[in-house]
Amino acid sequence: MKRFPLLLLVVGLFFSATTRAQAPVPTAAECPLKKTTDEFSGKPKITTGFFDLGVLKLSIDATGNEIDYFFIVRNQQANCMGENSEAHFIFEGGKQKIEVRNTGGDNCNGFFHYTMKGGAYTPSNLTKLATKKVVMITISDRNDKQTVVSLSPKEQDLLMKLSACVAAEAKTLPK
Repeated sequence: MKRFPLLLLVVGLFFSATTRAQAPVPTAAECPLKKTTDEFSGKPKITTGFFDLGVLKLSIDATGNEIDYFFIVRNQQANCMGENSEAHFIFEGGKQKIEVRNTGGDNCNGFFHYTMKGGAYTPSNLTKLATKKVVMITISDRNDKQTVVSLSPKEQDLLMKLSACVAAEAKTLPK
């Protein structure tokens, strides 16, 4: 019985520490998302619009069914994308990473899509992108030529914030 208060204190400290470790969820006022209509389905869509990450341009779009990270690689030496093209996201500390394949079509315009299913639950990769800082993105084209981008602290914060905004707002979109 004497150990019960000690147990409560330890459990409280644990939950307090894990809550602080997560990035705060931005409010709607802090999210610079544009609301539009998807040209294919006619349903509501949110988008960040394109923003620069070094030689990459990125737009994060979401409908009720999917979330799309649409990269434009501005590297003429490595811009032919295909089904074997991959993107590697390396997180702060270097121990965690995400590896994804291009879900868009074959092109030599540098267009790379990474699409995740949307819905009531946030995909685990989107949760990682929304709560952890990405320090480097490497995109390889269909000929295994790589574009490597080291993100500045400002770009890391921007990517994490916009990913968090999309993660929060995508759940509110109708299917």
